[in-house]
Amino acid sequence: MIVNLWRYRGFIGRNALNDARHRYAGSAAGVAWNVINPLAQILIYSVVFSQIMAVRVPGAGSGAEFALYLCAGLLPWAAFSECILRGANAFIENAPYLKKLPIPEQVFVAQNAVSATLFLGISMTLLGVVTVITGSALSLAWLGVPAVLVLFQGFGFGLGLIFSTLNVFLRDIGQVLAIVLQLWMWLTPIVYVEEILPATMQSLIRYNPAYPFIDALHRMIVGGQWPSARHWLVMLVWAAAAPIVGYLILRRLRPEIRDVL
Repeated sequence: MIVNLWRYRGFIGRNALNDARHRYAGSAAGVAWNVINPLAQILIYSVVFSQIMAVRVPGAGSGAEFALYLCAGLLPWAAFSECILRGANAFIENAPYLKKLPIPEQVFVAQNAVSATLFLGISMTLLGVVTVITGSALSLAWLGVPAVLVLFQGFGFGLGLIFSTLNVFLRDIGQVLAIVLQLWMWLTPIVYVEEILPATMQSLIRYNPAYPFIDALHRMIVGGQWPSARHWLVMLVWAAAAPIVGYLILRRLRPEIRDVL
């Protein structure tokens, strides 16, 4: 799988950039919406949670910290969800190419993952800029944020690869995933702090596969703390295991995929 992804890296990169350029095709602002949308989202959260609702993170000094906490989890989650949802439909949407061209199937899932990661990079860069402008200093832990984001998107790519294969044979998977991801988000401490949960729930939530990624981002962005070595290991395992499982399922069902499409 890695060999094929590397071989088609130019194809993946070009298509990801084309997606960024053409996502808002026909609008007056064009590609500028790639910056305007996440910036507006960050500013709205900052105003609402620092001035209107004034929600606080335990141990933080101001409501602005919760806006940062929310963005630190919600922006990566949005990209992760896009990675899975668009990945799940990748084979169906690109059926004409798969039927006519000898392009490895996983390439189409990868280009969606790279596209989502590009938008995530823009969003998180803007979050850093807004954080500095509002008077907060960026800790050294921010240097590790890109690594966590790449691992999280790698996990999303793996899940997208799994569901893209299964979706060819069970077309309801794409619809069910949208519901499951909403539920999964609420089972992950993204829009709330885990300290508000009962002790039992706080223990159970650590078995959530998305938890180590979101917790690491909160620690680094809000708390200025580096995750432990064990924390990094867990993220690496999920980021590696999901693509491997996805590829094994794809390899098993590959002979039938292009016929069913």
